[in-house]
Amino acid sequence: MLSFDSSLSDALKLGNTTAFWVLKLYYNAEGSSDFIGVSDTHRVDGSDIYYGLVSSWGSYSQSLDFFNFTTTTGNMSVRLINTDRSIQGGRFSDLFSTNNFANRKWELFLNTAQAGTYDTAARMIGTGIISGDIKYDYKSINFALLDNSNSAHNQVPINVVDVATHTNAPKGNINKPIPIFYGDCSADTTALASGTSGNFDHHFVKGKFPAIITDKWNVSAAQVYARPNSGVVNALEDSNIFSYKDGFYYQVNDSNSEALASLGRIDFSGVDWRVFVPLATHSTSGDVSNFGNTVDGDLTTHGVLATVVGKGYLSDAYWRVPKVPNLGTIASIYFVIHYKDFTPDAGGTGIDINSFRVAINSVSLGNVENLTWGTGAGSQAVDLTSGWTTAELEAWNLEEIVQLELDAGADTSTAHELQIFQVGLEVRFSPSQTFEKEIKDYHDITTKETNYQRDYADDRGAEVVTVTKKVARTTTITTPDVGEYVYVSGKGREYGAWIDTVDSNNRTDENGDEPDPNYASGALIENPIYMIEDILRRELGLDGSTTGIDIDVESFDKAGNAQTDSTKGDIALLFNDAIADIKFAFSQYKFINSKDLISKICRQCMSFVWFSGSGKFKIKTLLLPSSTWGLEETIDFSEINIKNIGRTSLNNVRNKIIINYAEDYARDKMMESTTATDSTSVGTTVDGFGDTLTLELDADCILDSTTADNLRNAYKDHYKDRKVIIDFDIVTPKYNHLEITDFISFSNWDANLKLYGTAFSSDVFIIQSISKKVNGCSISALKVD
Repeated sequence: MLSFDSSLSDALKLGNTTAFWVLKLYYNAEGSSDFIGVSDTHRVDGSDIYYGLVSSWGSYSQSLDFFNFTTTTGNMSVRLINTDRSIQGGRFSDLFSTNNFANRKWELFLNTAQAGTYDTAARMIGTGIISGDIKYDYKSINFALLDNSNSAHNQVPINVVDVATHTNAPKGNINKPIPIFYGDCSADTTALASGTSGNFDHHFVKGKFPAIITDKWNVSAAQVYARPNSGVVNALEDSNIFSYKDGFYYQVNDSNSEALASLGRIDFSGVDWRVFVPLATHSTSGDVSNFGNTVDGDLTTHGVLATVVGKGYLSDAYWRVPKVPNLGTIASIYFVIHYKDFTPDAGGTGIDINSFRVAINSVSLGNVENLTWGTGAGSQAVDLTSGWTTAELEAWNLEEIVQLELDAGADTSTAHELQIFQVGLEVRFSPSQTFEKEIKDYHDITTKETNYQRDYADDRGAEVVTVTKKVARTTTITTPDVGEYVYVSGKGREYGAWIDTVDSNNRTDENGDEPDPNYASGALIENPIYMIEDILRRELGLDGSTTGIDIDVESFDKAGNAQTDSTKGDIALLFNDAIADIKFAFSQYKFINSKDLISKICRQCMSFVWFSGSGKFKIKTLLLPSSTWGLEETIDFSEINIKNIGRTSLNNVRNKIIINYAEDYARDKMMESTTATDSTSVGTTVDGFGDTLTLELDADCILDSTTADNLRNAYKDHYKDRKVIIDFDIVTPKYNHLEITDFISFSNWDANLKLYGTAFSSDVFIIQSISKKVNGCSISALKVD
């Protein structure tokens, strides 16, 4: 909704008001006076002249696609009189010799005779770019007025691996984009039960995001450089740097790596890497219940290895080692386990468990430290390398049976239980493909020389003199022959100062009168609404100022996380969750148009971004149908003409929703999926058509299962039924402040006109298209509650 000033709003409410438009057509440098003003009749506003040249106005239109979360602003046309002596002693077309209007700005303002000033920002209803296709004859001239938003959009990411800055980048990476990295894909420490020791925090991460190699060998550091983002990120870990081959991510030894979050860069070298190999359950499961939980990749579920009273003090579990491709030269193999012991209801507290032992093919290889019953928890690693022959290690012939034995000692009268959350093998190896680079540099040396003074016959003796000699020194770098990318787990972009800046755009004002997004500069961006704002700012160069193409920050705060009067952002209502639990994370490592990128994010948070008539980007997020919808306007039924009442097509019904999420960037596929159906949908009940209509969405911006489930449910609730659409004309300009995405309802509705047999009852509609004219508008509105 546009924010007209009170004088204009009050004037538009008057029954005898005659509204008019004035149009500014800018030329050349688009300075404050570089425009020709036109209107339907000659008008003067101070020093500004609006020539009465408009013979016909077109309509200014906006529309949205409710089912794809895209928006458009239609082209507007205006026809001007182009007769001789119509402007400045000649034709309008005569101005082209000195004034270039093509690809310059236009601005359209709504006014009334009662409301005074013509061209204030609070009266602008449209802006854009003048088309270069200007056609005229000796009577008239036609201007096509185009949408301006495309002038702001660009190819992103904007930062690339340029050869001037990254002289040692692999040739294949030159001019490729440096990724945009958002959200948290770091170690899944919350899922590690009560212990995070050992190596599980290295291997069990939320995601692995691309980092493009920008320096194949840095001479001074003797390391490879790679960047997951073009600038500072919230957090990176030395231990979470991966390469990928043949279906496996393998990880650099953190002693050979360095993560520089302040630069958005990781550095690594050496050939000491390790890969986590998941195990498979063996048919002889031994004494474990819920055995599959020990190898399901989920650190929140567990199996239980128990000693049984009367059986003895030993219990066993068995796993198989699957086939693993040859990744290089094996140095060692460790059995890794994450566990938590469990105190039985009857006794057992404080009793020491002697040990649990790990074996390959029933050959006991080593003891893990004793557990203290009721207090032990964590992760441990046991060296099993000697369980394989040298030939087996060289061939990566590792398919064996791993046996874990729990020894309860002499306490055979108590059933002891060990909760096993996950097991696997960690293979430490040198990659099979490596490269070596000899680097020659030079250094200064100090020598001792004999200095002879020719003026004297005697030798003055030897003196120590510092002499710079260029002595060659060769350094060899050996590191994996990685491809174009490596992968990282960490935390991406941070909020800038813009998130809590007090400014004229009403973000967090000092009196607390405006929405406070409740985030701080330097915090991790996980909220998708502010990811979009960050793209507009950082990638497209917008800064939230009050002039030019920019950002309506108030709409972003309302959608994102407004905190005024105990309210919260609309996105929390859509996802039916706390703001802090709505977590988006993704990497944009390929070129994409910024409009397409924003639309992709919008589909995953059911939001619309559009270019408002105010000249600013706005955002609106849907709520759930059962929510309490805040209205932008209630329209008096007596001021509209109903054109038709209909429904969305049956083909738009979706009563089965599939959300694929958790993208694996190396495999280029979604690794998780969640599905919901609705038997009450008009498409599945006996009153409907008996069809199952499926919507399948790849949510590549989501890693979190709860967020994915909530998005699935929101789509189901909105799309499971056909929706009522009302098309109508408004015969007064008083509602020309409305725009697409505005939520509206009606007062004084005709009780004899029902919506498919149901009486109107404060129903809420979203404006999906609006076409404005000087004295009214046409609207198509879709019922959302």
